[in-house]
Amino acid sequence: MDIDILLMHVTEVHSAYVGSDDQQLQRLKDMLLEQDLSKLYSLPMVESLESGRHVIIDAMTDVQLAKTYDMIQDAAAHGSGFGIDEFVNEKNFRQEIHDSHCFAIICKESCDLIGGIILANSKFYRGASTMVDPFIIIKRTERGQRLGEFAMNKAIQFSQQLGYVGMYVDTFSNNTGMLKILQKIGGFTQVGFLPVGGRLQSGKLIGSIIFYRDLAEVSCDMENSSEYGSDELADISEEDNLENINPVDLNLT
Repeated sequence: MDIDILLMHVTEVHSAYVGSDDQQLQRLKDMLLEQDLSKLYSLPMVESLESGRHVIIDAMTDVQLAKTYDMIQDAAAHGSGFGIDEFVNEKNFRQEIHDSHCFAIICKESCDLIGGIILANSKFYRGASTMVDPFIIIKRTERGQRLGEFAMNKAIQFSQQLGYVGMYVDTFSNNTGMLKILQKIGGFTQVGFLPVGGRLQSGKLIGSIIFYRDLAEVSCDMENSSEYGSDELADISEEDNLENINPVDLNLT
């Protein structure tokens, strides 16, 4: 049974026999989502990074979700990937990702949370939840180990297994790390540019670049050929600053 239909059924049954205890209902939904993910991906799973380090991927717990929010706020404070006012507070963050599929990336040795993958229904599609918008969060002190690339590859793989047919990724124009990841993984096409996509810690407004990838025609092997910007972005370095990037430069117009 489709998980969305199952959750709808649980909501109806719960309302009829138990009442409208929202917290109890949410616990039932969370339990079903975790059980569904475990069936799909045999979670938890242990993966090896290129460095030889081992990480565990598992369904995110409530405590880990709170830590993920803290990681997002830390990234925003350092102007890295998230706007300073993107989420008003943790409650707002949880509301935004309600019913999303959330995965924790955990260091096998220390059991510390070092990253997260959140697969949310994309707001760029006006219809049933067939398009996904991934949130990739890596702890700031854990960067430089290609964890972001690892997490994005997993996001694509998991999205396909969940039945999503397309993926939208929007990233700040100064997020050189994510731009390089999308270029290396390949298969993403630039489809838009938002002149004002968010606000940095400094108060400066910054644009967002929007990419799309068709998940119905790609395999989990992740081809390395890029659909976008190989000429325009080939020389991007970690030190480059794209805050004032022009959409014309990325062949978006």
